[in-house]
Amino acid sequence: MGDIHQPTSVPLRARISHLFLERGTLHASEHSLVFQRESGSVDIPCGKACAIFLEPGTAVTHAAIKMCATHGTTLVWVGEAGVHCYSCGLPGGPAGTRLLIQAQMRLDPTKHIDVARRFHERMFGTVPPPARQIEKLRGIEGGWVKKRYAEIAGAAGIEWNGRQALPRRYQDALGFATSTLYGLCEAVIVAAGYSPSIGFIHAGDRRSLVFDLADTVKFSTVVPLAFEIAGCDTSDVRGEIRRACRDMFRKHRLIDTLFDNLEYAIECG
Repeated sequence: MGDIHQPTSVPLRARISHLFLERGTLHASEHSLVFQRESGSVDIPCGKACAIFLEPGTAVTHAAIKMCATHGTTLVWVGEAGVHCYSCGLPGGPAGTRLLIQAQMRLDPTKHIDVARRFHERMFGTVPPPARQIEKLRGIEGGWVKKRYAEIAGAAGIEWNGRQALPRRYQDALGFATSTLYGLCEAVIVAAGYSPSIGFIHAGDRRSLVFDLADTVKFSTVVPLAFEIAGCDTSDVRGEIRRACRDMFRKHRLIDTLFDNLEYAIECG
């Protein structure tokens, strides 16, 4: 179970006190939530837990959901370490404030470009070249992505001639790995009170913002991992990928990085 951090006033990452619960029952006492496991129980001050991620083996009572609704605590049903995002309860943020911020920035041409550039900055690790058209930014991203794929594939001893030219095993590994990252990103987005469908670089998909956020970490996390596992002698590529991504997400606290990147891109404006 993750730590409960004290919330502060302005930045999104500082306000989001998140914790993961697994293999137990979340219920409500008179004044707080209580997570009951075989080893004992833990009190959770509901007003200080802005997002609770419910992993496999977790049950939640009606009274606990009612208390979360009263205090504006978001419940998100996820796979282990967030490798899948199945459902979300209450959206985070008071009265949809962050969703309104997201929509306003997406509809303002200048702010739209500014947010896209900040996502790219986190993706590239440097400030992207000047561009005031989203199509130009997408072109810059496309060139950078091809270069990174070629570098990562080359390090694994594979020649990169496009994803479709890879052996099927490597194609499957990349697909499985990115899908786990998309699950974690979607969980972060809904917990923060944003819409996964309103993207700034990607558009036209119900997970457009998921793709924007995932790209900020994809080439430093799951893509190298996919090539590594695909090159191993295993008959269960999908299972190995899921377990390896789960362990990576937990070890490196990737959820913290994703909250930081989301805050930086959207709330800095």
